Amino acid sequence: MSSSSPGTTGLRALLARAAPYANKHALIAIILLGLLILILEPSAPATQETSTAEPALQDVERQTAIEIEVSGVTQEDTPFTATETGEALPEVQVAEPMQSAASPALDEAVPRLAIILDDIGNNLELGMQAVNLPGPVTLAILPFTPHAHGLAEAGHQAGKEIMLHAPMSNLAGSDPGPGALTAQQDQTTLIAALRSAIADIPHLKGINNHTGSELTALPQSMQWVMEELKLHDLYFVDSMTSAQSVAATVAKSNGIPVLKRHVFLDNVAEESAVDAQMQRALGIAEQSGLAVAIGHPYPATLAYLEKRLPELQASGNVQLVLVSTLLDRSRL
Repeated sequence: MSSSSPGTTGLRALLARAAPYANKHALIAIILLGLLILILEPSAPATQETSTAEPALQDVERQTAIEIEVSGVTQEDTPFTATETGEALPEVQVAEPMQSAASPALDEAVPRLAIILDDIGNNLELGMQAVNLPGPVTLAILPFTPHAHGLAEAGHQAGKEIMLHAPMSNLAGSDPGPGALTAQQDQTTLIAALRSAIADIPHLKGINNHTGSELTALPQSMQWVMEELKLHDLYFVDSMTSAQSVAATVAKSNGIPVLKRHVFLDNVAEESAVDAQMQRALGIAEQSGLAVAIGHPYPATLAYLEKRLPELQASGNVQLVLVSTLLDRSRL
């Protein structure tokens, strides 16, 4: 049975009463009156679906100013500083991992080279360039930086190795950044700071020092650091920001897998200078069987590595490896 609205029912009743004796004009008037009733009648409520979806997030990325402070700071202790303005991107887009991202099977007769990129975390665009470099590269990520967690996740997915780039006090007096380990901290304070920094970065395999020319020269502070690393089963790479560093010696005495940096790739952030330093690293690797080179996410360094890494891997003269692969205890 079909249902009718009250307006439709009333119109039919009027027409029924008028039909026996209505002339043309009266009939028109009745029809118009009925239409008026229909127009003024409120329509029956309809069932509606309301969308609860949130509006699409707008990705906002602005240019980043990069400042490299050299004056008054030793080359080994030069921090990479980057300031970023604008909104952080809500999501990190990760490229598909390349087949060559993980270290290949090792040939003991071929020299090994590990490349570490320090100071990852402040700049998303440059950080993602580092994540997407071809081949095995280790990323040392600064704790409590805007993109530390996202870049660590992206790097892990891309087959890169993740390290904590632990800020440590330096003789230049520059600010190492949030989460710093300093010479003024007692054991409880230093360990609490280190634990927080370790917890801030996912997928850690080890740590190296960010600046640290002061702290790495202090045996007691380094002992506290190594005791904590042993609890977390992490290795240590001494960035060698000071010739007086005792970090590697203390690490070995605690049974911590340890390496030292041999070459900084980009004290001069120009491609020609980076290439010269890479040649130094390759020479060390050929002579001693292994080398550790540290660079930074400078545009020149990243552009050079994007071109050079595939060539190095194709040559077969050196094996690019992750730091943990290089830490073959039999060769320490």
